[in-house]
Amino acid sequence: MFAELIDNHSVSARQKLIFVICLLVLIIDGMDFALLAFATPVLLVEWHTTKAQLAPALASALIGMAIGAALGGYTGDRMGARRTLIWAVLIFGVTTFLSAAAANIPQLLVLRFLSGLGFGIAVPIGMGIASEWCPKRRRGQLISVMAIGTTTGATLGGLLSAWVIPAFGWHSIFIVSGVITMVVAAIIIKLLPESLSFLIRSQRQAEAVTWIERIMGKQIGKLATLASVQNAKANKEETGGRLMTSENLRVNVCLWIAFFSISYTAFGFLTWSPTVFVSAGALLPDAIRSTSAYTFAATFGCLAGAFFLPKMGSRLLLMVALIVTICATMILSGMLSPGQIHILQISLAMAVAGLTAGCAQSVIYAVAAMAYPSSYRSTGMGVCIGFSRVGGITSIFTGGMLLQFDQNGPGLFFGVLTGMLVIGLIALVSMHRHIPKTVSDGVAVPA
Repeated sequence: MFAELIDNHSVSARQKLIFVICLLVLIIDGMDFALLAFATPVLLVEWHTTKAQLAPALASALIGMAIGAALGGYTGDRMGARRTLIWAVLIFGVTTFLSAAAANIPQLLVLRFLSGLGFGIAVPIGMGIASEWCPKRRRGQLISVMAIGTTTGATLGGLLSAWVIPAFGWHSIFIVSGVITMVVAAIIIKLLPESLSFLIRSQRQAEAVTWIERIMGKQIGKLATLASVQNAKANKEETGGRLMTSENLRVNVCLWIAFFSISYTAFGFLTWSPTVFVSAGALLPDAIRSTSAYTFAATFGCLAGAFFLPKMGSRLLLMVALIVTICATMILSGMLSPGQIHILQISLAMAVAGLTAGCAQSVIYAVAAMAYPSSYRSTGMGVCIGFSRVGGITSIFTGGMLLQFDQNGPGLFFGVLTGMLVIGLIALVSMHRHIPKTVSDGVAVPA
């Protein structure tokens, strides 16, 4: 079978190129998504508008991402991952270009929604293609590393915006990002292969063998030819399984709850921490730096997740990461007494929370990639990511209400974040399809 050929041979240079291309998709996803946030200070002045009036345009991309994530995986599993990914990248490339010409908030809202739709489609498809061409023993680590793409993209977007916007205006960053996106689309068209499971389900075994030869070499391609008939039969049987079945009920519910709750907490930290810290008496630059400590540490948390995943297994690693995040969140709440704020300690607590939360987020992506078979892996991951986006949207809209409701400080806000983390922890501990730890030769050890 094709999966066994990939599992039993060393990773080729072309396979590594596939991983890099899919990582690029996640990087431009993170970069494009963050652009409006970086352009907002200039737009507020040029358009004579308020933050509240611009907020729907900021949220529209998240709503588009939630819808796109749910639809994209389904479309990729049935129309082909490569074709779907190309169209998704073209959609958010073109709409990013057009965003530079937006003249008012309604135009920007529609364009950012369409961009978000493209982002949402692209992420599960890119992860699905990468995971399918990766040996199973390394798949969890790969997806954990790829989770770094979104934060890396947002960081690059910030660096580009800091240079481009002051020199050329807010329009320029959308043009630059659009050009980068179109270059990545051209690379995908030229170099990225189709999903093997899709080709087999479509009775296109010869095309699958051709891709195997291109990516892994002609000698392995001969073995793929012998395996194609057996693989076709196996995949035909596998497609009888569906995401929404009783055997998937437990893993679906646990993953959806975990993605929602962990994303709710992450967006709560990112969106409302500066406001919380300033309200407690911190200067705005210090509040921004403390929040940046969370995002910076989260990047290293993704790498830590990839490193420790084969050594600890996903269940234990997620338990440790989320328990530490819960403790850091509770400590933060106690630090924020008005007039007694210590920014160094707050930054340290934010860094710890970001490190372990980033680790947890990267590992649950890996768990989702391993929990579903290739015939509907993109669909499964897409729905999980959709729940993640809904969690982010909910956090953005409810965080402000929680802070406004509690006039005595941010205790209620951090209490809800802590509660969400506890719910996510319970869901993940209750799940049965975890990634086991492995010994040095790649053999799985029971978790």
